[in-house]
Amino acid sequence: MKTTVLIFLTVFMVVFAIKASSQVSSVNPNPKSTSLINDASQTAEVYISSPGSSAAAHPLQLQGIEGQIYVGAAWPRGSVVLRDGSAIDTYNLRYNFWLDQMQFISGEDTLAFASPQELKMVSFDGHTFVYGNFQCESSIRQGYFEVIVPGKNKLLLKRVVTYRLPDAIIAGDEPETKYLIDEYYFISKPDKPAVKVLCNRKSALAVLNGHKEEMDDYFRITGNKVRSTDDLIKLVTYYNALEEHE
Repeated sequence: MKTTVLIFLTVFMVVFAIKASSQVSSVNPNPKSTSLINDASQTAEVYISSPGSSAAAHPLQLQGIEGQIYVGAAWPRGSVVLRDGSAIDTYNLRYNFWLDQMQFISGEDTLAFASPQELKMVSFDGHTFVYGNFQCESSIRQGYFEVIVPGKNKLLLKRVVTYRLPDAIIAGDEPETKYLIDEYYFISKPDKPAVKVLCNRKSALAVLNGHKEEMDDYFRITGNKVRSTDDLIKLVTYYNALEEHE
């Protein structure tokens, strides 16, 4: 199956078809590691040695764990909701986070939405994605996120390819590309870029910085810590409940 990428999303038709021109996608085979990486990332060992050297290979610590670059690799049927409120439910979808593209099948082609800012929400196989702004060091960037906790303040997950490992030949088969993947959590407040948070109380409360008395009571009464993704989910869910009662 050849891979093409839409470069202009022109008109959303009444029947929700998307007209677009296409172009072959290019991929940088040796990308630099993302600036989202932090010291809390998991690491994997890759053994390297200098070409032509008889020296024993030595381990290089790389961040991330080995995994595939797709959510929805089997192309499940999904739903696309546009910002004008219209919906498309005829696409088989997957998310390619190596390219940060929401892709769909058209005939024998794999296409990608070229104007993701026109998408309000994309859902398939139990996953829901949004496209929006996020703070990355000193700049504002845009990208896809999976929604972990919906609501006024969203807890979002961004998967990132930290390294593309050299192709490996396995038992005479075709070369197999392997990737190291890391996951980062963000909190998106209304009309503000999403901000990365770590699974600790200080980081979470730096973003969820309202309702101080109620939040103090939450930690005192529940005894909950913020040490895991589940703890972060509970905290954002509780904070959203406070916002609903304002």
